[in-house]
Amino acid sequence: MGPVRASHIDERGIVARFEAKTRKSAELYRRALEVTPGGVMAGIKHFEPYPLFMKKADGSHLWDLDGNEYVDYLLSYGAIILGHGNRVVKESVESVLDTYGTTVMGTPTELESDYGVVLRDMYRPDGMIRFTNSGLEATLLAVRLAKGHTGRRKVAKFEGHYHGAVDHFLFSYTPDVEKAGSQESPTPVGDSVDVDGGLLSESVALPFNNWKATERIIEANSKELACVMMEPFEEGVIPGDHEFMRNLRSLTSDHGIPLVFDEVKTGFRVRPGGASEYYSVTPDLTCLGKIIGGGLPIGAVVGEAEMMKQLDPRKGNRRKVFHSGTFNGNPLSLSVGMATVRELTRKGRFEGLLRKTESLKQMVAGELTSHSLPHDIEGEGAMFNIYLTDKKVRNYRDAKASDLRLRRLIDMGLLASGVYLKPENRYCLSLAHSNDDIRQTGEKFGGALDALAS
Repeated sequence: MGPVRASHIDERGIVARFEAKTRKSAELYRRALEVTPGGVMAGIKHFEPYPLFMKKADGSHLWDLDGNEYVDYLLSYGAIILGHGNRVVKESVESVLDTYGTTVMGTPTELESDYGVVLRDMYRPDGMIRFTNSGLEATLLAVRLAKGHTGRRKVAKFEGHYHGAVDHFLFSYTPDVEKAGSQESPTPVGDSVDVDGGLLSESVALPFNNWKATERIIEANSKELACVMMEPFEEGVIPGDHEFMRNLRSLTSDHGIPLVFDEVKTGFRVRPGGASEYYSVTPDLTCLGKIIGGGLPIGAVVGEAEMMKQLDPRKGNRRKVFHSGTFNGNPLSLSVGMATVRELTRKGRFEGLLRKTESLKQMVAGELTSHSLPHDIEGEGAMFNIYLTDKKVRNYRDAKASDLRLRRLIDMGLLASGVYLKPENRYCLSLAHSNDDIRQTGEKFGGALDALAS
C-alpha cells in the first residue's frame, strides 16, 4: 500500500476499465442523446464519460444493463432509506390499490390527515402541514408563505446550498469563486443563464458558518428580507456550527424574519426529527421530501400555524396564499411514505443504521490514511461525504478547494469494482445494507486506492 500521487495517476486507464465493463450503457447513452438533451431527464443524473443505465434493484444492490452488480450508496440521492423493494413498501402499494381502487382521486382522503399528524408531530407539534409533489415544490411554497407573511421580497440563502432548480434559488449554489466576491461579502451569482437579473437584485448570498459576516449582512437587509433559507447541513453533510445555528435562530426571530430549514436531504437521515432535532433549533418552516415518500414523488411544508393558515382556501381568509396541485397528498405516495417512516422509526432500526454508517466511515478513513491521503469526512446520521483536503471543510469554498479530480477518479475506480454512487456525491446508507456490504465496500475502496497508487 503506497501513497497516492496525483502526478502518477493513469486517468485514461481508470476510465477505460469503466468503459470496458459498461458497453451497453454507452450504447444506450448514444441512443438517449437523440431523445433528450444530454441523454438524461435530469442534469444531476449525468456524469462523464456517460451515466450508467440500471435495469434492476433489490435491497442494497443495483444491476446495470451489462449485468454488473453494485452495492448502491446513491439510493436515489438518499430517498430509499429502507432499501429497494422493501416488503412494507410493496404491501403499502398493494393496500392502496385494494382499499382505494385507484392511485389518485383528486379528493381529500383519510391518509392526508393520518400521515400529516405523523410528520407534524415529529417536526412541529404546534404547527400545521401541507403536502406537495416534490421537495422543490415545498421550498417554493415556503418562500411564498414567507413573502405573504412579511410582505417583503428579498430572499437570503447560503452559498453552496441547493433548494431546487428554479430561478428563485438558482443563485450561488455552484458559483465560480472568482465571480462570487469575498467570503465576507458574497456576491449573488446566477447558476443558470435564464436566471432573471431582477430576481438577483432581490437575492442575498450569505457565508455559511461565518457568523460575523452573516450577522452583518442580515442586519443590513433586515427590513427587506422575506426569509432566510438554508440547508442546516450543507450538501446534506457539512454541519452548521451549533453556535452559528443558535445565533441565526435568535437574530432572525429578533427581526421577524422567517427561518426556513430545507430538510429534503437531512430529514430522517441526520435524525428521525431531522436537523431540528440534532440542533434543538426550531425554524418557522421546514421543507421535507425524498424519504417521506419512500421512493415516490412527494414533498411537504411543516410550519408555524399562523403562517400556514395563509393557505386556508375558505372565503374568510383575508391573507390568502394560493396553493394547489392535482397530485398533492395522493394516496400512493402517502401510504408508501407513512409505511417507510414507521418502519424506520421502529425501536433500534435507526440506531442500527447509524452504526453501519459509522463503520463504513471508519473503514474509508483508515484506507485514506494508509495511502497518505489527507482527508476530511463530514456527515451526521446515515450519510456522509469525503473531501480530499488537509483542512476541515466548513462551507462551499472549502469543499471547492478540495481535490475534486482525485475524488472523481477514486469514484470511477469504485464504479468499475461494483460500488455505485455518482462520482463526487455523498454516501447514503439504508436498512438493507448488510455488514458484508460494508466490509466489501471498505475492501474495494482500498483496492481503488491501490490501483491509483500503482
